[in-house]
Amino acid sequence: MLNEKKALLLIGSPKKKNSTSESLGNYLLEGLNKKGYISEKLHIISILKDDVEGLFAKVNDADIVIVSAPLYVDSLPSPLIKAFELIGQNRKGMSNSKSQRFISIVNNGFPESFHSNTALKICKIFVDNAGFQWLGGLAIGCGPAINGMPIKNLGGMTRNIVKSLDITIDTIAKNESIPLEAINLVSKEIIPSWLYTLIANRGWKIQARKFNAHKSLYIKPYIK
Repeated sequence: MLNEKKALLLIGSPKKKNSTSESLGNYLLEGLNKKGYISEKLHIISILKDDVEGLFAKVNDADIVIVSAPLYVDSLPSPLIKAFELIGQNRKGMSNSKSQRFISIVNNGFPESFHSNTALKICKIFVDNAGFQWLGGLAIGCGPAINGMPIKNLGGMTRNIVKSLDITIDTIAKNESIPLEAINLVSKEIIPSWLYTLIANRGWKIQARKFNAHKSLYIKPYIK
């Protein structure tokens, strides 16, 4: 139908399936589908190799673009940064009659959500320069705890994330900016930081043993 709104999810994770970024984005798309949107999702790492022109066409046709990505060294994964550069170049001087909106979700592997704030600012700069309307961003900590699973199936651990995304879905439908309530809800710790750190440290040791590197975890080669 001509009046249907189009939602496009850009998944910035280098994982081609079962990423936390995709899990978070999928929940938004499912909610927007119920609001009458037609939706599509693209994995950036694949579309950059296979069909850059197709990426441009889908981005330029969307009513709302959602970027969901993990934090990489206080920034975004390099394929997503490359996509931003290419999309920005493609949209230079482009006249678009419809107002296109944009939101970002950045999850990180730390207990606290604020580590994602710089990456969200990078998204905001891109949006301003590429001619989108910025509706806001969500920063999420403890991303590996989700581990690509559907967040609605994780019970109490993700209750605040679910509440935040439900508010965000209503926000998009009303063409309003993401409210502070949603930002604060999603920034709350999924599990206590001490427990998350304990589990994470144990996980690192298990991985190190798997690759026979467990005896090298505490070496300090540059200390004399």
